[in-house]
Amino acid sequence: MIISFMLGSALSGFLLNGGSLKLGRHYDTLLFIEGLLLLASAYLLYSSFVYGIVLASAACGLQNALATNYSGAVVRTTHLTGIFTDLGLMMGRALKGDAVDGRKFMVFLLITLGFLCGGVIGFMLFELFSVATLVVPAVMCFILSITYRLYRLRNTV
Repeated sequence: MIISFMLGSALSGFLLNGGSLKLGRHYDTLLFIEGLLLLASAYLLYSSFVYGIVLASAACGLQNALATNYSGAVVRTTHLTGIFTDLGLMMGRALKGDAVDGRKFMVFLLITLGFLCGGVIGFMLFELFSVATLVVPAVMCFILSITYRLYRLRNTV
């Protein structure tokens, strides 16, 4: 699973250049690939647990690296340890009387809430639909991919 996660991250690194959000990069391609990995994972989990997990792990690595690339390594989307560390540091500084970056705090808070809500919603959907629940983020990836592609085409002409 770790190697699969790293290979997904490597794919992001291969297709993207630079460390900040920039129109014209292959975000749409990566989101589309992520959607395909999630759909294939859902399909394989019905017949072969190992291969489905491997593809899901690759999708997580791809998505995490994609977010890291366009956020300058500020945002991690598959885990919250770094964000909780940063929030803890901010709280400590605030208790000491130092200024806190309110915008950064709000971004971290929204990411945390989104992560927690996604976990709860994912659990509820899994209770109803089992591994077919992976279709939901896959469809979201396809929608984002198409939306970005259309945006990019309209704004680069």
